[in-house]
Amino acid sequence: FRMQSIGVKGILKCGNEPASNVHVKLIDEDRGPDSDDLLDASYTDVNGKFQLSGHAYELTNIDVELHILHDCNNYGKACQREWLIRIPEKYISQDRSPNKFMNLGTLNLEYIHAYQLFVIIFGIQSLSVKGKFFCGDEPAGNVRIKLVDQDYGPDSDDDMAAGYTNEDGYFELSGSAEELTTIDPHLRVYHDCNDGFTPCQRRWKFELPHHYIWSGKNSSKVMDIGEWNLEARMPDESHDCIH
Repeated sequence: FRMQSIGVKGILKCGNEPASNVHVKLIDEDRGPDSDDLLDASYTDVNGKFQLSGHAYELTNIDVELHILHDCNNYGKACQREWLIRIPEKYISQDRSPNKFMNLGTLNLEYIHAYQLFVIIFGIQSLSVKGKFFCGDEPAGNVRIKLVDQDYGPDSDDDMAAGYTNEDGYFELSGSAEELTTIDPHLRVYHDCNDGFTPCQRRWKFELPHHYIWSGKNSSKVMDIGEWNLEARMPDESHDCIH
């Protein structure tokens, strides 16, 4: 058995406000008969900040996940929404205390499966989104970004807008689509951060809340997804060669 430790930090927000008192847990996921190991747990402070670290004894590398339990954009549902973010092995230290903390960034908890009771919009609809990406300690420049209206069934998805992050990792996209029902907007991010020699690009997908959709070609409000470290592993990510 080897002593291993890891640390992670970040800032959570809900829309434009700090997400305070959010329960965050750092877990070593064990597969098979063993139960998962809770490495650390806490709550975000009044500014939405958190910092967790912990250690465990394992024969193989620990498999660390950050769990975030929150009510942002939950609209009165009985249970909390739960995010799961996998932490890369490069941040594991062979010691009781981590040598370096992974900085996840500033994350807007509104996104992903964000549902709301709303009046159905039809016709031309628009949405704007902005954010910033980095890879480790460096800005993630020239990352491919697409704003897509995801269609189900025989219809193909509609590309609403596309572009690349600038040299600072920043992007902003605005687009519109025409549908008989409310559009289902997604932000897709294609990148090679922490990808090794795997062919094609890692694909992240953000499901954008409906309350940022506006009727007409020009949206009046921009969703800020925050600042994200692309090193993290998302449970529903995939690889994509054609985009």
